[in-house]
Amino acid sequence: MRLFRFFVIFSLLSFMLAACGVSDDEETDTGSSSGSNPEDSTGDNPEDSTGEENQQNVNCGDKIVDAGEVCDGGAQECKAIDSGYTGGFASCRPDCTGWDTSACQGSASNNNENPNDPGNNTTPGGNGDGGFDKDSQGIWVDPKPFKEGVHLIWENPMGNKGTGGLGPTHAQSQTYCENLVLAGADDWRLPTIDELRTLVRGISTIEPGGKCPTSESCTKQETCNDDKENTQGFGNSCLGCEALNTDKYDPADSYLDLENDCQLSSTQLADNKCYIVKAMHGDPCDGTWSNTPNTGTAASMMKAFWYLNYKSGIIHSDADVLSGANWVRCVREGTAADVTEEEEEETDPSQNWECTADIDCTGGKTCQSHKCVAVTYVSNGLEWQRGTVNETLNKWEEGVERVEKWEPAKAYCENLDYAGHNDWRLPNLTELKSLVQGCAATNECPVTAENPAYPGNYSSVCKTCASGNYMPAGLGLKIDFPYWTSTTDDPSKATRVWAINFMNGEVFYSYASANHYAMCVRNAN
Repeated sequence: MRLFRFFVIFSLLSFMLAACGVSDDEETDTGSSSGSNPEDSTGDNPEDSTGEENQQNVNCGDKIVDAGEVCDGGAQECKAIDSGYTGGFASCRPDCTGWDTSACQGSASNNNENPNDPGNNTTPGGNGDGGFDKDSQGIWVDPKPFKEGVHLIWENPMGNKGTGGLGPTHAQSQTYCENLVLAGADDWRLPTIDELRTLVRGISTIEPGGKCPTSESCTKQETCNDDKENTQGFGNSCLGCEALNTDKYDPADSYLDLENDCQLSSTQLADNKCYIVKAMHGDPCDGTWSNTPNTGTAASMMKAFWYLNYKSGIIHSDADVLSGANWVRCVREGTAADVTEEEEEETDPSQNWECTADIDCTGGKTCQSHKCVAVTYVSNGLEWQRGTVNETLNKWEEGVERVEKWEPAKAYCENLDYAGHNDWRLPNLTELKSLVQGCAATNECPVTAENPAYPGNYSSVCKTCASGNYMPAGLGLKIDFPYWTSTTDDPSKATRVWAINFMNGEVFYSYASANHYAMCVRNAN
């Protein structure tokens, strides 16, 4: 047994010595050095493109600095590469053998044989922000505080453009930022979704404090990002400008300020002038990774992470296990002392904000662009009152005389001052019927404001739809009670008034003493 072990060990040692001999021979065969030229591709230069170094660079492009690689994507300040440089910004060579210093200012010092080899100056985890230079190229410091005492410092432009026209996966992005040495600092990291939102411009629902609830403290898909039926009160706000696609969505559920949001033209988008702070223009507009996980039921199983698409403002998620590729822009924290005079000047908008969420508003108003505004729903040339019904105003209590049950509903609308208008009224039957969606029998019902007589025009078709919800989602109103119209079955009387039940699409008459909702309407301008 001992003899066998000795034989095995002896064989392994022989193999290792032979391998070393081959490596040495390969280095010898590359030719003699041609002097101290730092760009020399022969001899002892660590950027030698032959031999073992070349074999070890087969992983170049995976955004991970492997053995034999000086870098793998990213960017580096020239002065960090060699103290002889006075400025400039170097990017990693395509073969990962070193830094491309062609854009560097000044010249390499004589005591560094290879200015493209950063050596110990760029060892990750070494200096943190001890050597940070706020005047360095390749960064942008946000002059607006992210939180008290903290200013975000962004990689700009982004150094990792991925391969094949796609950005890196989430895991590759994470590794890239953790290994990035830029502006003298090596504590770069992937941003959170909250931090990515600070770069958005021109989409109020996605900017900090906007309607979309997806954030570092609200990460679950089902309750923080997906509300297509608008049952949770934020609708399609997380879709940004995509929510205005009328082929797919109801614009009323976008919660966008249609006068100020989403104003970029298709030409601007083609030029990468996306919905992002001006200093970031020129970089890809599409999805940018955050390090905030999607904690939704299915998303957790797929290890999905949130990303923000600056072309349209969508906050969505993708999974590394599915090879989802987005762009990556690294970030680190700084202080007010890091803000330079050249940075984009912005005042803190929070000083003029009325709200950050609907709960801050009263009177049925919602929070849009940090202002409390009344929201309406426009359809077929009519503008409708929108939002949650205030039962104390719109649901008439028992104990009132019969004729006053319907009369107060009309008075409520006629006296309503809402969304900057005071010409509201109770809709007639034809107008209210136009809101019913998905129940053909409602429109087939022959009773209209123009032909209101009962029973002459009334038929069974007026109440044939199955139980459901036939109210447009954009209205956001309750359907547990029917809604009044201003149409009576006999214009000379006010005892029987037509109403519509949006739970089944039924058109029916109701005595003026009934308890119904009042939804007001006006002619759209």
